[in-house]
Amino acid sequence: VESGGAVVYPDSRSTWFDHSVGSPTVDFDGTTYRMWFVGMHKTDDPGMPYGFAERIGLATSSDGVHWKVGNGGNPILDFGTEGKFDDASLSHPFVLRVGNQYMMWYGGIDGRTGKEVGVGPAHVRVEQIGLATSSDGIHWKRANNGDPVLKIGPQGSIDAVQATGCHVIRRGDQFVMWYGAYNGVHTIGLATSSDGIHWKKGNDGQSLPGLGGPKQLGPTVHFDGNRYLMLYNTIVETSNGGSLWTLFAATSEDGIRWKQALADQPLLGPAPPGNFGSADGIKGNNHAVHPTKMIFLNNRARVWYGAEGNKPAEGKLYAPSAIGLMQADFPPNR
Repeated sequence: VESGGAVVYPDSRSTWFDHSVGSPTVDFDGTTYRMWFVGMHKTDDPGMPYGFAERIGLATSSDGVHWKVGNGGNPILDFGTEGKFDDASLSHPFVLRVGNQYMMWYGGIDGRTGKEVGVGPAHVRVEQIGLATSSDGIHWKRANNGDPVLKIGPQGSIDAVQATGCHVIRRGDQFVMWYGAYNGVHTIGLATSSDGIHWKKGNDGQSLPGLGGPKQLGPTVHFDGNRYLMLYNTIVETSNGGSLWTLFAATSEDGIRWKQALADQPLLGPAPPGNFGSADGIKGNNHAVHPTKMIFLNNRARVWYGAEGNKPAEGKLYAPSAIGLMQADFPPNR
């Protein structure tokens, strides 16, 4: 963090997160930080889009910087049973502690692509959101009979190919979800639920207005009871003709209509050469992506995020992705 290094790296000895790690989601109970993350392993299985098998694992930490992978180094959530919406990989977990249980919404991949649903680029994979619950963060049970709780929409909808990459808060007796919608263009949609299983898409099924950039994904939202703050990704063009997914911020009074914050400047500046997140827009496109929920502690906000380099590790095809931590200090009583 101070050194600019990653806090969680891929492990070359692992059989499931040896290539990349990303999409972190963090919970802090006052003593222990728990991070659920996606691990990627290169596969030749033609039924898995993009050539990677993705599973969800858990790491724990006492300080948020030094992490240890739990569950004996094994995933805590693996592929669903054959024929289910998540039988070909899992992505983008988001974990919320509700009472004495953890609720995890996650993206499920069944091997279908835009070609099969007749929308967007043919190769882009279909993703839908499922739910699993746990009392300890390690042993999970799929809800809703293992079926998605938020499905992709019909052709012409904002989420005809993907509904994934979400953030959920409790607002009164309601769950509110902001999620990544894709129909050839990435935008952010809204849904609400009374139980976390049965969701109703909001804002008349339209993308949320006011966010910057040509496309948006990866929302995380903080609500202080009065106003909403969203961190999200959009594309920034680079001087070398490439493009980077980078973190920006926006605020809202109602969670639907947004205004860009920070004078439309990114949250995190360019990574120094050699940094784990030194993607240059051509070799590697993820500068800072899929942020965790903001954790506030001692006048400091902490956010973990994924980023990738610009040079493949030895014997690998792509630059690895790893998970970093960014922090912002603010004055007391602000």
